[in-house]
Amino acid sequence: MATDVADFVLKRLREWDVEQVFAYPGDGINGLVAAFGRSDNQPRFVQARHEEMAAFQATGYAKFSGKVGVCMATSGPGAIHLLNGLYDAKLDHVPVVAIVGQTERSAMGGSYQQEVDLQALYKDVASEYLVEV
Repeated sequence: MATDVADFVLKRLREWDVEQVFAYPGDGINGLVAAFGRSDNQPRFVQARHEEMAAFQATGYAKFSGKVGVCMATSGPGAIHLLNGLYDAKLDHVPVVAIVGQTERSAMGGSYQQEVDLQALYKDVASEYLVEV
């Protein structure tokens, strides 16, 4: 079986000793969600009931464990829903990584369904480090 980019992402999270990822699945991150199954659920996929809760769970985890919290959501509205929890992390100075899906590159800029300019959306809350891969 070929190794996907998502498999490398999870490998990197394991190298960073990330134990769990709080997430709400959706089309924009289906590849990553599938990779959790291939990785024997390491790190552990913790499904939240809503994207906002995933971000707050990751923030709470970071606050009380002293480790980095990780949340994940799909593109568009899913990405927007992470903001409240991410601002909580930013204002309390706790480390949280947000992994967010995005519209396929070939469709970007074409007003594709649920397309959001994530660089503009996250430039304040993720002012320490923001990258699109």
